[in-house]
Amino acid sequence: MKAKTFLAFVAPSVASMLLLIALPLVGVVFLSVYQSYVKTELREVTTEVPLFGGQTREVTRTVPQPVLDENGDTIFIWEYVGGRNLREASEIEGVVETFRGPFPQNEGLGGKLNHVYKRISNYDFWSALEFTLLYTFFTTPAILIIGLGVALAVNRVTEGLRGSLVFISLLPMIVTPIVSSSAIFWMFLDNGIVSVILEQLGFGQIYFLSNQISTRILIILYGIWFAAPFAFIILYAGLQTMPRDPLESAMIDGANAWQRLRYVIIPHLTPLLAVITMIHVMDAYRVFEPILVFGTSVYANSVQYLTYFVLGVQDNIHKAAAYSILTIIGVVILLIPILRHTFKEQKAIN
Repeated sequence: MKAKTFLAFVAPSVASMLLLIALPLVGVVFLSVYQSYVKTELREVTTEVPLFGGQTREVTRTVPQPVLDENGDTIFIWEYVGGRNLREASEIEGVVETFRGPFPQNEGLGGKLNHVYKRISNYDFWSALEFTLLYTFFTTPAILIIGLGVALAVNRVTEGLRGSLVFISLLPMIVTPIVSSSAIFWMFLDNGIVSVILEQLGFGQIYFLSNQISTRILIILYGIWFAAPFAFIILYAGLQTMPRDPLESAMIDGANAWQRLRYVIIPHLTPLLAVITMIHVMDAYRVFEPILVFGTSVYANSVQYLTYFVLGVQDNIHKAAAYSILTIIGVVILLIPILRHTFKEQKAIN
């Protein structure tokens, strides 16, 4: 293929990546290392204060007022702060001070570690990072196991039933995250259908969203339910490309179902399992919708939700940009072992 032809094919993709990925990323990095504020100056402002009898009195105060340019627009000052926003967002100085002590006296190692954990959990970023990692580490293996199990089960049924089963299995992924998480939230409210049924069965009133453990479990279960169809459809497609000869040879050699799965099917699906893992890790680390819908950020927070809160509620675009950079760093760190393992396997095969 000629160079001009090759460039003609890849140019639209490269341009799209530069426009939609590279430029926004550069903008986020720029915002994270700068701090902006409105330029103000002190001015005397005189106002009339009403008194008794219809009289008024003039009061002069010195108040800060924004400075305007020739066009009447507010003047903003941009100050380069380097990594200050990242340090403030990550609250790394507080974590360092926590490890320096002082620690509770007359307590063993377990008591001191518990003290450190409680202190670090009080910081917004580290509390959000804790649940983000829990969500990622629990949902990733779960969707792989469930997706593989459903794919194997659907692959064994007759051709006439496969279409319907595939459609039913994909329903959680078809519904948008906001709608599906809202449905789960309404089901587990204090007067929701699940709570009412359990109360009628004699379990008493159960408040699922009133404590940290049950709230986190619900969000993790929702994440598994929502993402498992993605793993299923990819693994099911991979099973359709599975050659029959290795399976038949294994059966002739006396391999049971578990041995055929372990030594024939899973090695064939390993590249797909790696792809699913990488995509889900990137997606799970950015968990946002269920935390927003459940409204339980006190019990379960995430780095992505913290970015939204800082930008939308606190209106601090620079700190939000710093959280975005920390999110990217976290995703890259999690992906490095997966990429290294995949690279080693591909190198061994070649």
